[in-house]
Formats: sequence, structure tokens, C-alpha cells
Amino acid sequence: MATAEHKDDSGGARSASKGAGVDVLPFAVIASLVLGLTSGWIMRQWPGNSWINGFVEVCDVVGTMWVNAVRMTVIPLILPLLIGSVAGARSGRALGRLGLATGAWFLGLLSVCVLAALLLAPAIYSGLKIDAATTALLRSTAATVPLPTGDASLSGWFKTLIPANPVKAAADGSMLSLVVFAVMFGLAALASPPVIRERVLMFTHTLSEIMMTVIKGVLLAAPVGVFALTLVVGDRLGGAAVSALSFQLIVASTAHICVAVILCLLGMGLGRLTPTKFLGGAAPALLVAAGTSSSLSSLPAMIEGAIDHWGLPEEVVGFVLPMAVSTFKLTAGPGQVLGALFVATLFGVHLGPAQMAIIGGYAILMNATVPGIPGGGLIAATPLFLAVGLPLEGLAILFAINPITDRFSTIGNVAADMAVTAIVGRSNPKVRP
Repeated sequence: MATAEHKDDSGGARSASKGAGVDVLPFAVIASLVLGLTSGWIMRQWPGNSWINGFVEVCDVVGTMWVNAVRMTVIPLILPLLIGSVAGARSGRALGRLGLATGAWFLGLLSVCVLAALLLAPAIYSGLKIDAATTALLRSTAATVPLPTGDASLSGWFKTLIPANPVKAAADGSMLSLVVFAVMFGLAALASPPVIRERVLMFTHTLSEIMMTVIKGVLLAAPVGVFALTLVVGDRLGGAAVSALSFQLIVASTAHICVAVILCLLGMGLGRLTPTKFLGGAAPALLVAAGTSSSLSSLPAMIEGAIDHWGLPEEVVGFVLPMAVSTFKLTAGPGQVLGALFVATLFGVHLGPAQMAIIGGYAILMNATVPGIPGGGLIAATPLFLAVGLPLEGLAILFAINPITDRFSTIGNVAADMAVTAIVGRSNPKVRP
């Protein structure tokens, strides 16, 4: 009973704190995003100016510090939330139903998005005309762009699924491994005597409340962090064959925005949330996603929005969102389809029905192996390119524009995470009206 009262009091404190001027934060972050990109593009016109270069370097440091501050809060928040959600479940069967519902929604949405990309992409890229000179220029550019590295094989994914050292997994940021550890720990607490279980629940709840307070302080600095990050992106954006790269930039970014808008509408409808209420909970996380290109960095804002704005139970939010962020990257599927079709058009490679089927199947079945880092979708696409005969230089070309497209991709992923959380959470009988 004391635990329930503590939850009500802390929830009221959170709601009261949000009324103290924090509502202007989304507008401040939007302004910072636009101002940062614009300022960076303007500064890029004077590449040799030492004062400008120094200022860009300072912004790079400030932006990196803010992203690190956000990421610093993630694991100390997620572990207690996830452990508490599992340990506080009414039964292992109820927890299994929650996991199956979450997985089913993501698999269904991913399949629809990949199928839509397969159907629309050939017509879209038929309008892209590439001459031999542009292809040669892009090939030379690709040689200078470092590719991301990592093991995206299915065997590698299974090898790292269970952490040999949970502390090292936390230090490495291996979220999926930590999720597995937290679920096992929570299940053990669920099976423990009631006295031990209550102690675990009290500790995890207290720790998560403290971390939510830390997160609020970090998010208040979001306008400064987002401005610094986007200024650096605007300053460094560029490369050869601008027209071809711009085409892909527009196509990929538009596709991710469409996915995000559709998913937000789906979350509003099936989650039974008004547009104002849905956006009030989702906007901070979406803006952090746009500024950081990281779903993981957006996770604290997602959790706060789902609990404080939407009134979803902590045990639902604390299970669904960490599982979603660590396991599902919804926009990676259609992004791999679009990337493969772009590279095929760029290098004149014909993709028949068999190759298209391989691309679609790979994008769906291997989605969980996509590393949760910037450029992770490109790492996972390496075996796909080899399987359908696409040159790996194309990955380097895609990686050159990844700092921009990855932001829109992250927005789509965060929108998917929030929408599925709203839908699954709304079906829970403990949801507050």
C-alpha cells in the first residue's frame, strides 16, 4: 500500500513540475534544429576561416557532451524499469502476452512498410537518370568514406544475445543483452517470496524516480545540445554528385517522414488519444530523435511522455519501450529496400523478382540484427548487398548521406515505438482515464 501511495505522490510531482514552463521546450528545440542547420550551412561557405572552424569545433564538443549526458541516463533508468515491470507482473503468462502483443504489432507494421517500399521503389527510382561520369565520381568518393563495422550475422546476433558479463554489456551499450539480463532477473524476482519481491520493486521504483529527475534536467538543455549537433551537420554536409545524392536524400527522408506520420495517426486512433495528448507525449522524444539520430537517446523522453502525458502504467511502458528500442528498428526495413534500389540504379545493376524477394525477406527477417548505432542499418545491409550482387561501394555512398537520412529514420523508429506502446498500453486494464 505504501508503494502505491508513493507512485501517486511522485506522479503528481511529475505532473506539477511539467506545468512550470516546460511546455515551451518542444518549440525551443524546433527553433534550435532549424537555426543549427541554417547556421552550419552558412558557415560552410567560408571553410578556411579559423574563427568559424573554431566555433564549429566548440559546437561539436558541446553537442557530444549533451548526447553523452542523455545516454548516461539510459541504462540506470531502463534496468530498474524493466526489472520492476517483469517482477511486478501479475504472472509470467501476463508478461508473455504483453511481449507477444508487442512483437506481433512490430512484425506486422514492419511487413507492411517493407511491402510498400518494394512496390513503390521501382517506380520512384525509374526517374533517376545516372550518367557514367557521375557514377565514376561517386565511386571515387566512396573510396574515401569509412564504412561502419560490426557483426550483423544471425550467428553473431545469437552469440551476443545472452551477456557473458552484464557489467561489460552495460559499458558497451549492448541494450538487447541487457534486456535479456533484466528480464531474467525480473522473472527470478517474480518467482521469489513476496517479501524479497517487494524489496526489489521498492528499490527499482525509487531508482527509476531518481533517474527521471536527472533526465528532466538533461532534457532542459536540449535546445543547446540540438543546436550544437545540427550546426556541425550543416557545416560538414557535402560531397560529390550532389544531384544524385540529393535525390536519395529526399526519397529516403520523405519515406521516413511518411512512416512517422502514419504511425502517429495509428497511435492516436488505436491508442484512443487526442492529437494534442498524443503529440504532447511524443513530441519531446521525436525532437530528441531528430537532434541525436539515436532511438536510445530518445528513450528517456519516450518513457516520460508515455507515463506522464498518456497515463500508461509503468509496468507496461517499462517493458514495451526497452524491448522495442533494443529489438525493433522499423524504418531499417524499408530503408534497406530503398538503399538497395538506389545503389542498383546508380551502378546499373538489374534486380529481378528473385532479388527483390530476397531484399524484402531479408529486410523483415533480419531486422532484429540491426545494430542500434548510427549507420547500423548499413552494417546489417552488407550481407544483403553481397547476396543480390550489389557493389559494397554503394554502402559507402549511402553512409556519406547517413548523417541526414539517419535523423529521419530515427524519427520514424521513435514514432513506431510510441505508437505501439500507446496501442498495447491502452488495452491494459490498469490504464488511467
